[in-house]
Amino acid sequence: MAWLGRAHQLGLAIKNVGRAREVAAAMVRFGFGQIVEQLGFEDFFLSRLLLRRSKEEDYSLPERIRMLCEELGPTFIKFGQILAGRPDLIPADWVPELSKLQDHVSPVSIHEIKPVIESDLGGTLDQFFSSFDTEPLATASIAQVHTARTLEGDEVVVKVKKPNVERLLAQDLQIVETLATLAEHYVEELKPFRPSNIIREFKKSLLNEIDFRKEATSMRRYRKNFENSDFLVIPRVYADLSSDNVLTQERLRGVKLSDIESVKSLGVDTTLTLERGMDAFFKSIMEDGFFHGDPHGGNILVLPDGRMGLLDFGNMGSLSPKSKDAIINMFLALVAEDYDSLVLEYLYLSPPSPGSRSSTKIDTIQREVAAQFSQYRGLPLKEIPSGKILLDASSVAFKYHVSLPQDLIAVFKSIMTLEGIGRQLDPNFDLLSSGTAFAGRLLKQRYAPEAIGKDLLLFGRDLSRFLRSTPRQLGEVIRQVESGELRVHLSLDHIGKDFMRAQSHSANKISMALLSLGLMGVSATLSVAHPNLPLWTEISIWALTGLCTLRSLWISIRY
Repeated sequence: MAWLGRAHQLGLAIKNVGRAREVAAAMVRFGFGQIVEQLGFEDFFLSRLLLRRSKEEDYSLPERIRMLCEELGPTFIKFGQILAGRPDLIPADWVPELSKLQDHVSPVSIHEIKPVIESDLGGTLDQFFSSFDTEPLATASIAQVHTARTLEGDEVVVKVKKPNVERLLAQDLQIVETLATLAEHYVEELKPFRPSNIIREFKKSLLNEIDFRKEATSMRRYRKNFENSDFLVIPRVYADLSSDNVLTQERLRGVKLSDIESVKSLGVDTTLTLERGMDAFFKSIMEDGFFHGDPHGGNILVLPDGRMGLLDFGNMGSLSPKSKDAIINMFLALVAEDYDSLVLEYLYLSPPSPGSRSSTKIDTIQREVAAQFSQYRGLPLKEIPSGKILLDASSVAFKYHVSLPQDLIAVFKSIMTLEGIGRQLDPNFDLLSSGTAFAGRLLKQRYAPEAIGKDLLLFGRDLSRFLRSTPRQLGEVIRQVESGELRVHLSLDHIGKDFMRAQSHSANKISMALLSLGLMGVSATLSVAHPNLPLWTEISIWALTGLCTLRSLWISIRY
């Protein structure tokens, strides 16, 4: 039966039998023959003789994984690059090796690129551009970029998807998904890594990267978020010159932040540039919840006038209000060296898993995290590698089945990347202080009287809905009970009378406390929304609130 299960999964790959054979043979050559056997691939694609050929003795495991990805081409290189950015999912010694993976690809000739542009835009090249450079400015595995001028004379860059790239990616993704599913079922050692989940994240990231319309939308959204900034520059998208396979955008001229010497030669104030750049970064994650997912030095330009430009919006991240609040709390925890609170934030964001919320498990994670980062206690903030701490802590948590959203891991990786670049430009660069200062300003705005008044209004609205709907819902429950439609059976024979009485008293206390809190909210809301209400109205509500509070105190004292 196990063989039949494998055959069903392999059926998905049989349509690409030639490519599947290549993948299986490469895995064997780089020392993964045992996995191929466990997956059952040798019965379909390989001879027993081939299974004995391996480079396993010549290279370390991380080296063999990197070489395997390079051998198998663009999809697998992308997979390795994404894994390199997920140190929470892979062993620490894999990260430096997989980080070496680069897109070593030859450019596609203009004779192949030109038909893609003309077919998508619906006309000849000279109908859209007054000039078009036939040699690409940059080439990657999925697309390549050409410089051009619009008919109006604007300098632009044109990103063009390579012919047939989507078909090739779809073929490889199908094989990788099949491998992951089989590995999760038949390779015991790989089960803790949850390969199917990893592949799902990889597929989502890769599909986002090849969706040019989504990238254009992201650029417009990010540009809107920073429309009032006199520092950050986001290229303009030329919608009439863009399509599914073509993305035309404003050309920015500047120096890549990764080119440290050239940046310094511009004569700009690097300390101020970094400070303003960090404010923009923290605005995107703590305030907007929409951030650039790959802010490495090659995607950030320092313009001649000292402003900063961002490129490549194919990899973006989104954060929920819950995640944004958690990041603020994490920075405050790092400054206070409160690693217990940091772990609690991780638990707060992680999907529940069996045993992950037990007090024993939480204590274990907190002790391990505190021990791992004890070396940083008492150091000046500028010497604390906040990105590394956040990533390493997530790796510890992952060991105990506490996993964080992918976008949050992308934030941690971005922080670590920016810390490294910042310290190269300015030895006194202090990202942790910048993040904490921004968080403080944000909290100050959030808890300003006007903001609190707005929250109270929303609270009053929700409470009003609750009070209006409760009688009707309660009436419906009573009707169902009376008609016999609703039946509830509670077996409490094993619970002693003392325990039941204690529970009843606790319920009384909680009920009175909640009623007091609700009345306080209503009174405060009315005060904010209707400052000219008659005095007797406010006095009545506050008097009732006081009576409820006294009643709660009496219950507490009595019992």
